[in-house]
Amino acid sequence: MKRVFFPHFLVWVALLAAAFPALVASGQSEKLRVAISSISTSQVNVWVPLDTGFFKKQGLDVELVYISGAPVGAAALMSGEVAISQGGVTGSITSNLKGSGTYIILGGADRFPYQLVAQPGIKQISELKGKRFAVSRIGSADHTATMFVLPKLGIQPDKEINIVQVGSVPARFAALVNGSVQAALLIPPETVKARELGYRILSNFADIEIHYQQNGVYTTRAFINKRSDILRRFAVAYSEGNHYIHTNSEGAQKIMRKYLHGDEKAIREAYTEVVLKATPKIPYPSRPGIQTLIDLLVKNAPEMATSKPDDFIDTRFVKELEERGFYARLYQQ
Repeated sequence: MKRVFFPHFLVWVALLAAAFPALVASGQSEKLRVAISSISTSQVNVWVPLDTGFFKKQGLDVELVYISGAPVGAAALMSGEVAISQGGVTGSITSNLKGSGTYIILGGADRFPYQLVAQPGIKQISELKGKRFAVSRIGSADHTATMFVLPKLGIQPDKEINIVQVGSVPARFAALVNGSVQAALLIPPETVKARELGYRILSNFADIEIHYQQNGVYTTRAFINKRSDILRRFAVAYSEGNHYIHTNSEGAQKIMRKYLHGDEKAIREAYTEVVLKATPKIPYPSRPGIQTLIDLLVKNAPEMATSKPDDFIDTRFVKELEERGFYARLYQQ
């Protein structure tokens, strides 16, 4: 894809050189495999810096590897198959608890992006009892949202619905359409397609006021200690991508259309209702959002009762950028 250049490109090279002299490399890119846990709007934060060339500008030759479900992504991280994972952070937290040494270094969406979509004949949430409900995988971000939010809506998911592991958002939508499940959590553009086909939106989780670390970027303690230079560069490119999302609506939506294959209406809704609202300008992991996860996970892992959000995060890279004025300069442009 053709690289997009901005008028202030040379200014940014100078600013980054001043802030991080080591970032101005000799021109040789370093290969970096990054796992993504879904093909959905939650991955826009890595698609944008990849397609705009922000990763390349930092000397990183990033290869995205699709691994469905955050728990599997965490396993790939521990095996060394990938160096970084982007997706639901539940897998990082639970594997960390087991001694894996994974830490969340960048925070993504701090809210639930899902809409609860059901077959046309289901008119209210109580009618989901006894029905088949699609999730990506047990322990994935959408499964966690299911287990956390449905009880607040009057459904006990572990007792009153039949949870079926289906896969990605498109796969869950397909399962809904072919009738193999009666409900699922979807996000735009699939929610737009669902409405057009007559499926019912029973609840929009984004309207529920709950702090929740939906996704983020995490890696191992070993990689943090050995290759902090790569992670600094990754944090710069990721942050520039977030800035692009907030300031270049047309460009961001064009990239989304490339990966999500939605029409303009669906992509516009995905951008305005999910991506723009959920993309942090300064990507700190959300301590309140991670505490929500801890409170949920402790039910099945009592040993988490004494855990705190800081046990699972490493904010050094965002903090360094903020202290050096990177974000202040970035959002003045």
